[in-house]
Order: sequence, then structure tokens, then C-alpha cells
Amino acid sequence: MVTSCLKDMPETIPENVKWNPELAFPLGEDSFGLNALSGFDTTLFNLDTISGLPDWVDELEVVMEGTLDFDLYSIQENLEKINRILFRFKASNGFPNEVKAQAYFQDGGLNNVDSMFSEGPLTLPAGVVQEEGESVKASVIIKDAIFEKDRIQSLQNVNTIFFRATVLLAEVDHQLITYYPAYHLDLEIGAMLDLRLEY
Repeated sequence: MVTSCLKDMPETIPENVKWNPELAFPLGEDSFGLNALSGFDTTLFNLDTISGLPDWVDELEVVMEGTLDFDLYSIQENLEKINRILFRFKASNGFPNEVKAQAYFQDGGLNNVDSMFSEGPLTLPAGVVQEEGESVKASVIIKDAIFEKDRIQSLQNVNTIFFRATVLLAEVDHQLITYYPAYHLDLEIGAMLDLRLEY
């Protein structure tokens, strides 16, 4: 459940910052796989006439995408009251490959206004193959992104969070190929607002 990624306070806040968490809530979750719903090019399932393998095996990477509605004003009408926002991003990588993941804040014209992780996409470690490949024990990471006032203002026209996950296919175990359509990447995102308290 999405709220599970918000159980603990952030660990990366500087000591001189006093955090006043007035609101903490889930924003949404999504699951990505090698399917059209995740933006995967399903023509890559076509079999190569020589090797007999699906075309995606010859790719260096495959991309999966998804969107989540986001309206900052529905969370807090007066943006001036928000000191900072912590976005908590939890990813469970059920692919036996490294995955690069990033989230972008988009406006109504689908323009990227900001990215969640300013240092670039996260690298998610490969999951561990179980049961001869039929399942994968997912690797899990939780990453916090803190937005201060200047970045919060840039989100006022944002209405979508756009996710992009790239599965890196430098090495694919051919014994696992038939199982790839069952593998998936799960993402959860929540937010915690630090509000200016008025007495």
C-alpha cells in the first residue's frame, strides 16, 4: 500500500531545519511491465527469424512509462504556507537487470517543469532470480527528494507526474527470456508537507 512509504521521518534533513509535518499522504502507485499499458513497444515481442528470440533481446534497453495526476493546490491552497515538500519515492525492481528510474513534473502541455531527482535518474539494483527464473525477489530502494520554496513555486502549474523506467539489457540470460513478460517494477510515491505554523 502506498502509505507504507511514509511511515518514517526523512533522515536527510539538516540538523538546523525544524520539520513541522502537518500533512503526510500517498500520491499514488503504479506497476510497470513489458506491456502496452506501460508504454512498452509490443512489436519487440516479434521473433527474429534467424535466432528465434524476441526482438527486445537485441535492444540495449527497454523503456516503460506511466503518469500520475498531481495538483498541488488540491493539497494546500496557499502555497506560501509550505516551507518545503518531501517526496518519498519507493521502487521495487522485479527485473533481473538494473533499472534507471526518474519522475518528471509536467504541466498541461506535457512540458517537463522539473524532475524529482535533480542529480539524475535513480539506479535500481537488479532483483535476485528465484525458482529458476519464474520469479524474482525484488530489490527495494526508498529515496527522498526535498523541494524548498523556490522549487515549490515551479510546481504550481503542474498537473501530472510522469514516470520513466529504463531496463538495462546489456546482459540477458537466455534461459530467462520466456519469464520477462511476468516481471514488473512497482513504484510508490508519497508526500509530506512542512507547513509554516501560525499561532
